[in-house]
Amino acid sequence: MRSSTHRLVRVLLRIFPLLILVNGYEVRSVNTAWGVVKGELVNPDGGDLAPVTQFLGVPYGVAPSGQFRFNMAISAAKWTHLPKEARKLAPACIQTQLPELSETRAFKQMSAQRFDYVHRLLPKLKHQSEDCLYMNLFVPERLESSQRDSQLPVLVVVHGDEYGWNAGSPYNGSILASHGQIVVVTLNYRLGVFGFLGRCEFSSCSGNSGISDLVSALTMLNVVLPPFGGDPKAVTLLGWGSGASLVSLLMASPLTQPGRRLFRRAILLDGTALAPWAMAHNPQQYFAQVAENLGCLSRNRSSTFNDNIDTTLRCMQDHPADNVTKAVQAIEIPTFLSGFAPIVDGQLIPNSPRISFSPQYGSLFREIDLLVGFSSHPAHYLLSNEDLKSGLSKERRQKIFRTLVRNLYEYHRSELLAAIINEYTDWENPRDHPKSIRNGVLAVLNDVLFTAPLIETLRMHSADEVRKEANTFMFVFGHETRSWMNEQPNSGLRGSLSGDHIPYIFGYPLANSDKEEKLFSGFSAEDKGVSQVLMHYVANFVKSGDPSKPSLMPKSFPMGEAFASTAWPQFDQPNREAYLEITDRPRVKNYYRNARVGFWTSLVPALHSAGKEGGDIPEEHHLLPDHFRKDSFFGRVRSFAPFANHPFPAPPLPPSPPPENIKKTTTGWFAVNALSCDVLPIFNE
Repeated sequence: MRSSTHRLVRVLLRIFPLLILVNGYEVRSVNTAWGVVKGELVNPDGGDLAPVTQFLGVPYGVAPSGQFRFNMAISAAKWTHLPKEARKLAPACIQTQLPELSETRAFKQMSAQRFDYVHRLLPKLKHQSEDCLYMNLFVPERLESSQRDSQLPVLVVVHGDEYGWNAGSPYNGSILASHGQIVVVTLNYRLGVFGFLGRCEFSSCSGNSGISDLVSALTMLNVVLPPFGGDPKAVTLLGWGSGASLVSLLMASPLTQPGRRLFRRAILLDGTALAPWAMAHNPQQYFAQVAENLGCLSRNRSSTFNDNIDTTLRCMQDHPADNVTKAVQAIEIPTFLSGFAPIVDGQLIPNSPRISFSPQYGSLFREIDLLVGFSSHPAHYLLSNEDLKSGLSKERRQKIFRTLVRNLYEYHRSELLAAIINEYTDWENPRDHPKSIRNGVLAVLNDVLFTAPLIETLRMHSADEVRKEANTFMFVFGHETRSWMNEQPNSGLRGSLSGDHIPYIFGYPLANSDKEEKLFSGFSAEDKGVSQVLMHYVANFVKSGDPSKPSLMPKSFPMGEAFASTAWPQFDQPNREAYLEITDRPRVKNYYRNARVGFWTSLVPALHSAGKEGGDIPEEHHLLPDHFRKDSFFGRVRSFAPFANHPFPAPPLPPSPPPENIKKTTTGWFAVNALSCDVLPIFNE
């Protein structure tokens, strides 16, 4: 008996070192300017891929609690006395707008596909803290020995979904890092009221704490990347949804280039700062409401509000984080808009995005290589499961459109409502079938909230061929995910849904295991082939600014031959706004949804600006019929006088004097036409 036991022990001892290597227990140490960081070597769950060293929970900022709450990020202190153990994910930042998880109630707010995603994601966000400014680095082993001393390009992922929830930690970058031979970085940043509590005091505004977190992380990476094997001169930012909006703002921010750019390329997926939901247009109202709910501001506000803002802020900093979260939950944010979101502060965001991106002032914006990706139905998550499966009645369509017009526009609302209904009615088949109505509503939300703003962003970036400084590429992800197709045939929707491209970029379809706890699972062999293609394009863009270079598409991929024979041109005008449609049959097309984009970028602003010019038009003309009937709208609407009893300062001014390096790099800094605290219409100067 004893002999057999000894034999078993000897066998286990021979096996155990292998288990340590395969299951990720081999420790790797890196010596950085901040101190020694200890990570571990893992084999990606994606087939025959090179091992990846992952460093989880590397701090980049001081815990933004107490006196640091609501303020700009402060770089993490060095840990030179002891090595930093980086083998465990850090907590998520505090979530202030988590979606509903009860299935019955959730299906009244979201689709089945969205519910499945949220159901898998929320457990990964359960551990929350204000001490959340951490990042995760995934560094692949070099495929060739000659590359071992070379620095790899870097992809920094800015998570999205919404400004109030999610984190970077749930997304595993090991497959993408190994497959693409790039360093992948995911990170957490402050969200909701903790990251975007806008407030204006006399002639200045502040409140972009969440964006300052990103700048702090990029600044630290600029120093520490070389010891990890990353190239600080070849950093790309990738964001989706709200994360893409933040990335686009950083493209035009003077603080991302204090002598040299903190990143060189950007990938925007279903999001841009030109979208109507991207900026907070009434920050002072929400600041006052949070302060009132915390008991830090009297509900009978006086004209001395500005004089008390420091005292009010200190009171809000003294409250426990849970109290702040509860204070926010009592606030109603108008549907299709964002309450706690970026604001123009004259520093991180010097001007309105429309000015900062424009050909006249957008030199910083246009010197970054840009890749923009669309899903087929980016607004899909805004409709309920019942709406998507069964369709919509004319009455419900009317409520949704009335809410859209009331919340996004100020003038000629009845005319705008009629124009939208006319534009999106299929006059060749004008039956009032519920699914036809649903398709029209979804198309409106897709176009006004995502497609038109993104096309505008692409046009601004590629404008002025004589002074063009960077590449501009666009793709439409039209592949239908098989694991979620049980939802689509029933609804009649074709193409990709909101967020579908995210798991493909991270390589989740390549994963060998298909566990319930995985963030994404249930993919087909075809999905795997599409993921290989998309990762190849993303890695190429990170390396060169061109998704087709430097590596040719391997024909060994299941769909490699079809994509290898399809040349992907740039977006700009000589190529007639070209884009690549990514499906199992890739094609290059031109002018994506051009007629509908023209409706939102030309006709709607013309109708709206006529009212803005004033004249003898009575104010009542700009109201909708039954404007004050709450049951005639969908969701939450802006109040008729949202700024009553709120003293608002003038728009923010730039610092005086401006830093010399900023003065030399962009004239947009001095074009002080910043967003006021009022609500601005979309696509209107």
